Amino acid sequence: MLNPNGILFDLDGTLVDTSRDITSNLNRAFEALDYPRLTHEKILSHVGYGAHFLIQKCLQTHQPDIKVDDQLVTGIMEKFRYYYGIYIIDEAEPYPGVVEFLKQEQRPIGVISNKPEEMVKAVLKGFDLLQYFKFTWGRDTLPVSKPDPEVIRYGIHELGFDDASQVCMVGDNQVDTIAAKGAGAVSVAVSYGFTAATRLEQENPDYLFKSFPDFASAVISR
Repeated sequence: MLNPNGILFDLDGTLVDTSRDITSNLNRAFEALDYPRLTHEKILSHVGYGAHFLIQKCLQTHQPDIKVDDQLVTGIMEKFRYYYGIYIIDEAEPYPGVVEFLKQEQRPIGVISNKPEEMVKAVLKGFDLLQYFKFTWGRDTLPVSKPDPEVIRYGIHELGFDDASQVCMVGDNQVDTIAAKGAGAVSVAVSYGFTAATRLEQENPDYLFKSFPDFASAVISR
């Protein structure tokens, strides 16, 4: 029985399908700096560990030996943020059932994403969802980020709990499960996002759902 007192959510691939905007805007950044475009699927396969990892892996697709230093990543990130600011929710949509769940949910909830905080807030604000969360954190909010369980511990405390088992962390990437389990929280994986169910199953989440409505139905209403 899934009956948490508080809920932590990932953003991309969990609450909002931002996949097309991520790939389109990153490709705009690559093109602006004379790097090759990548397929939607290739870019998404590297999402989850933050911008540096994403950009490094994308660049190495065509240039395996390329030196990816902080200066290069910063340059591409600046372009990415510029285009994302223009096309923030150009193609994005909340997953079915998300808005209805947030409107009726009474438990304290927060967002812990590996997306930059300004983008996290911009996406949620764009859909008028920011008001439903006690906090909305990005990779740059705290000194730690997923899969480090410490960021989940911070989130649990921010929700107002000391007992990690009272809180569940819901996410579509293995980093969400790793961080949740490491913190002692209930780990909830969802396979409708950016990561295949077979990959999520390798981390042995406490729960695995195929759709957001499946998750919402499993959580005891408050």
